[in-house]
Amino acid sequence: MDYLSLQFLIYLGRWILSAVVMAFPLALLIKYKCCANSKYMEYIHLVLVQIAGSFIFYNLDYYIFKG
Repeated sequence: MDYLSLQFLIYLGRWILSAVVMAFPLALLIKYKCCANSKYMEYIHLVLVQIAGSFIFYNLDYYIFKG
């Protein structure tokens, strides 16, 4: 694997972008206390945000890996 390739740099940018984008729905879930009665609340929020992220970034990942 070549870590200095353009494809890797694009993927790195996408990875950083996804962290910023996914912080918003996670903050909303925490603010409105979705699943507040569960002792596994953080894990439930994480799974919900990751599912949303998969829909958001699927086409971008396809473009990057098609390469």
